[in-house]
Amino acid sequence: MLIDLIPLLTVGFGLGLLHALDADHIMAVTALSNERPSFRRTMIQSSNWALGHGFVLLMCGLLLFGFGLALPEFLQKTAEISVGVLLIALGGLCFYQMRRDRLVLERHSHGDVEHVHWTKASNDRHQGHKPVFVGILHGLAGSAPALALIPAVAGGEVVQAMGYLVLFSVGVMLAMMVFGFGFAHVQRFLNTKYQSVFQYSRQLVAFVSMTFGGYWIFQAI
Repeated sequence: MLIDLIPLLTVGFGLGLLHALDADHIMAVTALSNERPSFRRTMIQSSNWALGHGFVLLMCGLLLFGFGLALPEFLQKTAEISVGVLLIALGGLCFYQMRRDRLVLERHSHGDVEHVHWTKASNDRHQGHKPVFVGILHGLAGSAPALALIPAVAGGEVVQAMGYLVLFSVGVMLAMMVFGFGFAHVQRFLNTKYQSVFQYSRQLVAFVSMTFGGYWIFQAI
């Protein structure tokens, strides 16, 4: 009965909320959003990352609990190392994009209040599929821990296992979008009020992404 599934689905949703806040997940989405900051772009990056992550987990769960097939260990290991390589690449792309950005002085009026600040000029409207790919990679790297609990709580039932993964993925998406919402607001505030601090913060995010990527490769080997 559906009521019997409520504890299972609640556990899946709660663990999904926590799983989204893993350090490598947060760092990747932060670096993606840092490349070309904008509120809309950050929210799209966050949701697309979660879609890629959720898709892989659902496919892995279907293969494992529906057909008894598990991802090869070497593939999960390769994906985990690739996460570190990707974080380094994202940090490098942030530095490259900051060099390309052309700053223009814009004057804004808000009622009777007028102020000027520097903003980034960019005509790139294509979001691309990069965050989906990053989410897929994270899903592959973290599939084993995410699936490990399911046999104990789902009792071998495929429908229950997939329901657990669906709610787990919904929790991941919700938590990541909340994080993206907060991060985008901070970026917008700094860009409007403290432009120099905003630029330094972008450099810091890029540097931390590359440093954390190196650490991630080291601990994965």
